[in-house]
Amino acid sequence: MHISQIDLNLLKVAAAIYKSRNVSKAALDLGLSQSAVSHALSRLRAQFQDPMFVRTAKGIAPTEFARSIQSELLDLVHRVELLANRKEKFDPKEIKSRIILATTEYFELVVMSGLQNKISFEAPNLQISVRPTLGDLPRRELEDGKVDLAIAGFYKDLPEGFYQAKLFSDTFSCATRQNHGLKKLGVQEYFDSNHALITVQGDFRDRAEYGTGKKKRTRHFTYGTSSFASLAWILQETDLVLTAPTLLLKKYAEFFPMKIWPCPVDIGSIDVRMLWHAQTHDDPLRIWFRNQLRDRCATILS
Repeated sequence: MHISQIDLNLLKVAAAIYKSRNVSKAALDLGLSQSAVSHALSRLRAQFQDPMFVRTAKGIAPTEFARSIQSELLDLVHRVELLANRKEKFDPKEIKSRIILATTEYFELVVMSGLQNKISFEAPNLQISVRPTLGDLPRRELEDGKVDLAIAGFYKDLPEGFYQAKLFSDTFSCATRQNHGLKKLGVQEYFDSNHALITVQGDFRDRAEYGTGKKKRTRHFTYGTSSFASLAWILQETDLVLTAPTLLLKKYAEFFPMKIWPCPVDIGSIDVRMLWHAQTHDDPLRIWFRNQLRDRCATILS
């Protein structure tokens, strides 16, 4: 196929269908009628000599060929849009858009709770939508443009075509209600206590094992939850000990009578990182938002 045969408007339609997996939603996103998008899809199929998208029980899905060119096509459409708007100075007050984050309640409580007022003032027409991330990088959603940023402290390997940046590191501390019967929290008291655990994936794996062989001790967990927020309430009415990121526990203590203890066992630290796909790397709005996150995290740690 010669480059003169490529209609960029059709590629933009394809990008919208990739994102929504629905012709009606793609039409709404593009500001076109459904019949116009359906006609464009017919021309797209003829241009690539492939069905491109086929019907499924949940809408439509890309064919194997369409999936194989998805990353390149989305990146091309994104770069053409950047080129077309390069002369326009980015002004967050004028932008009307949405940023979608895949992250944890921990990050929401520690970072977003203090950032939202600033975002609302500087970009009043920007919507922030937060979705849960449950242990695995939402790679497909980032590639499809359904998620702009993934932020957590537990992502492992970085796939090809992605960027990452460390936002901050956090240590672990322990928390109990203020009038808990503990007078001190040493190793003995720690392992004699009943514990609560934040377990995103539902397991009770103990990172605080102490000793070796027959003398090895592990914590006795009596309560586990995937929520980073609910334990602030539960600790108030129980004698549980919670080991969690220090910044999270300090946020608890701003609103609840709580005692924070140094953790008597070294269980390391966590590095909270944000990850994004190459197709949004040069987008002015996403660059601005990533910088807002960096600035906020620097303020938290200062």
